Amino acid sequence: MSDGHGPILEAVEALKLRGHMVEPWAAEFDAWLVDGETLTDGDLLALAVRLGLMDSTTDRLQ
Repeated sequence: MSDGHGPILEAVEALKLRGHMVEPWAAEFDAWLVDGETLTDGDLLALAVRLGLMDSTTDRLQ
């Protein structure tokens, strides 16, 4: 798993702790099933930011 997955997995854990059902949709973690909706990695991060579970700094992805 690349370093870029750190923020993704952090967002997954934050969403789960908030009570959302989050599951990998594809074997390569290219997509996620969140409360029945398919989200890309970027969408997943955006959701966590919108909900205030993560900050929106982009240096986390570098």
